[in-house]
Amino acid sequence: MPEAYPHIILDNFETKLGERTANILKHLFPVPKPDTKRIVTFANKSDYISFRHHIYEKQAGPKSVELKEIGPRFELRLYQIKLGTVDQAEAQTEWVIRPYMNTTRKRNFL
Repeated sequence: MPEAYPHIILDNFETKLGERTANILKHLFPVPKPDTKRIVTFANKSDYISFRHHIYEKQAGPKSVELKEIGPRFELRLYQIKLGTVDQAEAQTEWVIRPYMNTTRKRNFL
C-alpha cells in the first residue's frame, strides 16, 4: 500500500447535505503532490457512499491510463453530523438520519 497522499474523487454529492459531506470527506486527507498515482473515490448512490482505493499507471499514450484497485472497498451510510470534534461530548448535532419516519425510505438525502 503506497504512503503517498491520495487524489480524491467525490461523485454525486449534489444536495446541500451532500456538499457538506463532501467537504468533510475532502478535509480528512492532506493535499497530495501533483505526481502521486494514488486515488481515493467516494461515490454517492442512493445515500450509500462507496469507498474505492486505486492507483493509476500511464501506458503508452497520454490518453492510455490503467486503473488498479488496491483495496480496501466498503460502503458507508451517513448517520449524523456533529459540529465540533469527536472529543467534545456537548457538540451540537448538525444533521441526524430519522429512519422511522414514514417518508424517510422514499427520500434521498445526499
